[in-house]
Amino acid sequence: MSTRPSLPPIFFSGLAIAVFGGALASCVKPFEVNVNTPAPIKVDLSMDVNVYQHGLVEKKEAASSAGFRAAMESRRDRMSEIQELKNNRLIGEGRSGLLSIRNLPAGDYGDYVEKTVEEENQDREALMRQEAAEKSVELAKVREEQWHHWQRKSFPGEWIEVADDDGTTFRWEQKQGAAEE
Repeated sequence: MSTRPSLPPIFFSGLAIAVFGGALASCVKPFEVNVNTPAPIKVDLSMDVNVYQHGLVEKKEAASSAGFRAAMESRRDRMSEIQELKNNRLIGEGRSGLLSIRNLPAGDYGDYVEKTVEEENQDREALMRQEAAEKSVELAKVREEQWHHWQRKSFPGEWIEVADDDGTTFRWEQKQGAAEE
């Protein structure tokens, strides 16, 4: 009887696999693969060359892109001023997608209101024209989309221009609720 401790069967099976795998690896010889071709590879190449003048188009696109960014940035910078004028019920969102002055204060503050609304409307106009050109749609369609957009975004109490039931006439009213369009 042997007094040596017996090893678990897992050890023996792992050992047997290691020995057998090593024996197989020593039997396999590396072999070479010849990738040379008896004759050079021939390539038949056909090419068309088209020449375009990009300078003028790229300049227009760059100017348009710069104008778009400038308009967006200036609108962002005056956003709080516009909201303050709306909160004071001095201006409202018109059906053309532009702001309209509803109550013009006198003096320097009135001049400020006119100047601010004029600058905002110039930026909105530029953005709407660019959107119409990009989408290849009429400017009137973009104006109508913007009108509805600004109506939805207006807060209760702000002035908005709405269509009458017949859809041919319009009137100014103060927005009643957040869900109203």
